[in-house]
Amino acid sequence: MMKTYLILGLLSTFTLSKAQGYPQDNIQIKSPQSNAFEKYGKIPVNLYTGAIDLKIPIVDIRTSNGKIDVLLSYDSSGFQPHKKSDLAGVNWSLIAGGKITRKINGIPDEYSGQPTSSGSSPFGSGLELHGFLTGVRLAPYTSGEVYDLYSGAGSASANNWKLGPNANGYEGEPDEFYFSMLELRGKFMIGNNGVPKVESNDPNITVDISGLPSYKALGQCRPPVSTIIIKDGKGNKYYFGGDMSRYEISYEKVASGMSTLGYSGFSSINTFNLAKVEFADGNIIEYKYAQSTFSETIFCKMHAGQASLLENAKLLSLENYLVDGSRADSWVNCPSNMWGSCTNMIGGTSTNHETYTLIKKSLLEEIQYNDYKIKINYTDVGYPIKHVSNANIYFNEYVIDNIELYNKDLLIQKNILTYEHYGIPQQRPFLKQIKELNSDKTYSFDYYKIANLPNYYTKGLDHWGYWNGNDSNISLAPLDTYNHVTGDYTLNNTFRDANTSKTDVALLSKIVFPTKGYTVFEYEPQSYDKRIERNSGSSFLPTLTNNAGIAGGARIYKKYDYTETGALQEETEYKYVNELNETTSSGILMNWPRYLYYFEFSSPGSLSKLMIKSSSNVQSNSLDNYNVGYSTVFEILKNKGYIKHEYTNYATNTDVIQPDAGNIRNYFNSNTVIQPENLYKNFKNLYGVDYSILRGLPKKISYFAYNNSSSPLKTEEFEYYNDLSEFNPNTTLDNNNYVSIQHLSGEWVQGYKKYFNSSNLKKKIVTDIFNNTPVTTTTEYYYDSNNHLNRTKENNISTDNIFISNTYKYAGDPSVNNGLMISRNMIGIPLETTVTQTVGGVTKTLGKTETVYPTSLPTPQAGNLVLPISVRSYDLQNNTPTTDVTYDKYDIKGNIQQYTTKDGISTTIIWGYNQTQPIAKITGAKLSDIQQSLIDGIVNASNTDALAAPGNDESAFLSLLDTFRKDPSMAGYQVTTYTYDPLIGVRSITPPSGIREVYLYDSANRLKEIRENNQTGNILKEFKYNYKN
Repeated sequence: MMKTYLILGLLSTFTLSKAQGYPQDNIQIKSPQSNAFEKYGKIPVNLYTGAIDLKIPIVDIRTSNGKIDVLLSYDSSGFQPHKKSDLAGVNWSLIAGGKITRKINGIPDEYSGQPTSSGSSPFGSGLELHGFLTGVRLAPYTSGEVYDLYSGAGSASANNWKLGPNANGYEGEPDEFYFSMLELRGKFMIGNNGVPKVESNDPNITVDISGLPSYKALGQCRPPVSTIIIKDGKGNKYYFGGDMSRYEISYEKVASGMSTLGYSGFSSINTFNLAKVEFADGNIIEYKYAQSTFSETIFCKMHAGQASLLENAKLLSLENYLVDGSRADSWVNCPSNMWGSCTNMIGGTSTNHETYTLIKKSLLEEIQYNDYKIKINYTDVGYPIKHVSNANIYFNEYVIDNIELYNKDLLIQKNILTYEHYGIPQQRPFLKQIKELNSDKTYSFDYYKIANLPNYYTKGLDHWGYWNGNDSNISLAPLDTYNHVTGDYTLNNTFRDANTSKTDVALLSKIVFPTKGYTVFEYEPQSYDKRIERNSGSSFLPTLTNNAGIAGGARIYKKYDYTETGALQEETEYKYVNELNETTSSGILMNWPRYLYYFEFSSPGSLSKLMIKSSSNVQSNSLDNYNVGYSTVFEILKNKGYIKHEYTNYATNTDVIQPDAGNIRNYFNSNTVIQPENLYKNFKNLYGVDYSILRGLPKKISYFAYNNSSSPLKTEEFEYYNDLSEFNPNTTLDNNNYVSIQHLSGEWVQGYKKYFNSSNLKKKIVTDIFNNTPVTTTTEYYYDSNNHLNRTKENNISTDNIFISNTYKYAGDPSVNNGLMISRNMIGIPLETTVTQTVGGVTKTLGKTETVYPTSLPTPQAGNLVLPISVRSYDLQNNTPTTDVTYDKYDIKGNIQQYTTKDGISTTIIWGYNQTQPIAKITGAKLSDIQQSLIDGIVNASNTDALAAPGNDESAFLSLLDTFRKDPSMAGYQVTTYTYDPLIGVRSITPPSGIREVYLYDSANRLKEIRENNQTGNILKEFKYNYKN
C-alpha cells in the first residue's frame, strides 16, 4: 500500500462547547476595552457565574429618555497574565457610551474577494471568497435554499465549499455582532437577504448596515467610512463608527515591532464605537474620541515613523499570541498512552507559531448632552506591559486620570483616579482610589498577592488562561492519555491544571466606601460536578458528563461588611452546592480543552496519518465569556438566615443538536475513509440550536429564616418562554428570525439555523408564608399579537383567584394603525391600555386609556417631533371616549409647555436652566396669557444660575421668582416655582402658599434635609442613610 502524507496545518486549542481555533483560522485579538464591553453586554452578572456585581457610579445625567451613566465595573473572574490592563487598571473597565463588537467567523463580512482567482485567500488556504455581506449583496439566496445543502445554493469548487456562483462565491457563515449602549443589549447577524437578524432586550430593534461598504484594501491601514445605525422601538437612533477615531482595528503583523516587512493584511474593524444618539424627542447625545496625529494611511505598516507612533501610544497596543505544539505526518506503532513516548514518528515537526497584532484603539474622551459635557482624561502609566521579551518598540499603557463633568464651561464635578503599580518583573497598574474633588467622597481599594506577578507572555497558565504559577513551562500543550482508535483522551495532573493557591492573585480584597464603611472579599476556586465534553460515545457532539474537578479562575466565597467605625455589620458566605448540607458542586464546566487530534485517511492504494498537538496562550472564552455556571447557590447571612438561588443552566436548557447534526454533507472526497470519522466531522464542532440566552436566569429564589431550613418564608419562581424557534405562535416574525448558515467542519458542510429570538419572562409566582399559610400572587406575561413581538397582556392573579388583566396595544395593531409611528419605528410604545377584572368567571372592564400620537407632520403642538398630543379614557358603559388631557404646546427640545385637562383648565410650564428644568408651573393660564418679558426674566436668571457653582447664593434668583409669582398679571393663577443645582437636584420649591421648601444635600449629593423657607428654617423632613454595600 502506498503511503502519502497529509498536511492540514496547525490546529489551535479546541473547547467542547465552542471551537477556539481551526487550521485556517487565527485567534481574533481585541483590546481589553472591547472584551470587557462584550462580556458586560452578554453575561448575567450574578451568582450564576460566581462573580461579584461591583459597579462604581462616576457620573449620572438624567434625561427625558433615561440616564447617561459613566461607571467603572470590576471583573472578579481571575488573573489572566496575557490580558493587559483595562482603562481603569487591572480588571477595572469603563462602561460609558456604547460599542458594537464582533466575532469574525472566517472571512470578515465586508471583504470583497476574487472568487475566480488562482491565488489563495488572505484568511487561509483555498479560494479568495467574498465575505458573507458582500456575497448576499451579489447573489442572495433564501434561508430555505441555504439550509438545504442540495439546493444548488452551495457547491464545492477547487476543494472549497462556497455559496453562490463561481464568479460571486462567498463563505457561508457570517460574523456575529454584539452591541451594548445605554439600556440596550443584544447581538445581530446579517441575514440571508442582507437584512440583519437581531436578538435583544428590545424586540423592535432594527439594524441598518447600508453604510457598511464592501472593500478589499489589503495592506491598507484605514478602512473606508463604515457606519452602522441601530434604531430602537421608541424611535431613537444610535450611530456607530463613521470615522477612524471610532473604530478599533486589529492588524496582524509578521514581526513583534518596527519592521521593513510592512503590512499586507485586511483592516477589518473589530469594534464600532457609538458616535451619536438621536432621541425621538429631538435631544441628542454626542460622543467624541481621541484623535491621532500619525498618518492614518501608513502607521500600521510600522516600517518608519517610530517617534510618531510613540506620540500616539495611548491609541496603540502591541499584542501577541502563541500557538505551540507539534505535528507528525505519519505515526508508527505509537501506544495509546502517548505522553512522552511517541518516538516512532516519521516526518514529525515541532511547531511554535507566534502572531503579533497591532491594535488601533478607540478611546472615548467626551460626551455632550445639551449644555452638559463629560470629559475623560487619560495619563501615561510610565511603562509598557511587554507583549514579548525583546522587541524594538513598546507602547506605554494609558489609564484614566480623571473624569470631569461640566455645565457649559462650569466644572460641576471632578473624579480623580489614582493607581499603584505592582509586579516584578512586570508592573501593572492597580486602581487605588477614586476621589471627588472638593468633596470627602472617596473610594479606595486593596488587592491580594500583587507583589510578584508574571510576565505578560508567561506559559504558566491553566487550561483556561489563568495564572497557575508554572512559569518554567516550555510548552502549552499537555497530554496524559489518548486512544488513537476512538479519539478519546484524558487530562489529569498536567502542568496546565489550575493552581488553587493562585485563585485570588491580583483580585480585589477590600473596598472602602465614601461612608467610610468597607467590604472585604474572599475568593475560592471554581469547581464543577459536570462538564460538557465531546467524546466517541456522543459521536463528538456536546454531551453533559459526570466529571468533577477544579477550573481556572475565581468565585466569591465570603463577603464581610463593616460600618464606618470598623464594626462587623454583616458576614455573607456563598455555597455553590445543590443542597445546603452537601459538598457536591452545582457547577457545570462549559469549556473542556482538547489539545490533540489523530486521524487516519485511507483510500484504495494509500494510507495517510496525521497527529496534531497544539495550544495557545489566549483563551477567548475567559476574556469575553464565562467557564462555569452554577445551577444553585446559597447566600448565607450569618445569624440572619439564608437565600437559595436557583438558575437555569446547561442541564435545564441544553443546546439541541438535532436536526442540524443530520443535515451535513461530505464535499471533499467521499472515497476516503477517515478514522475516527466523527472526530473529524467535529474538527470545527458541529453546531446545535444555541440555548445560551436561556441560561443563567433566575429560576427560583427561596428566603429562609435563621435556624429554619425546613420551609421558606418566601419564594419567587420564574418561568420563561423557551421555544427559540417560535417565540410567538401567532406571528411569523419570530419563527423566521434565523439565519441559515453553511458551516464547515473537517471535510463536511453543515446546514444550520441560527435563531435570534429573545426569551422573555412568561410567569412569576411570589409566595409569602404567614403562619404556615401561603399567600400567592401570580403574574403572567403574554406576547401573542399577530402583528408584533411586544407584550400584549399581563395577568395578576391573587390567592383567591381574582384576575386583574392589563391589555396593551401598539402602533402596529390594526385598531391603532399609526403609520407615522410605524415609519419612525416607534412600535414599542404602548398606546392603549385596558384593565379588566375577572371573578368567578365573570369579567368586567375597570378602565381603558389611550395615548394619542399624531398621524402626520408637522403638528401645531410639536412641529416635526412625534410626541403625544392627548390622553383619552373611555366610558365603561357605552365605550365613549373622553379627552382627559391635551398637550397643547411643546418646545423645540420636546419639553411640554402647556397642557389642558378635561375640565378646561390649562397649565403652563416655564423651562429654564437652558431648557433642562421646569422653573415655574402656572395653573389656570395659557402660555399666551403670560407676558413674554416676565418669562424671559426668570429664564435668563435661571440660565445664569446654571453657570454658578453648586450651593451658590441664589437669593437674587429666588427674589426674582417671588416677583414673578406676585406680579399683578398672575393674580388669578396658581403659581409654583423651582430652583436647582444642575445634576444634583432641586434646591427649592415655592408653592402658591408662598411657604418655601428648601432642599439640602450632603457631600455625596444625597438629599439630607428639607427645611422651611431657608437653609436654617424648621426641619420638615430629615433623611438618614444607614450603611449598606
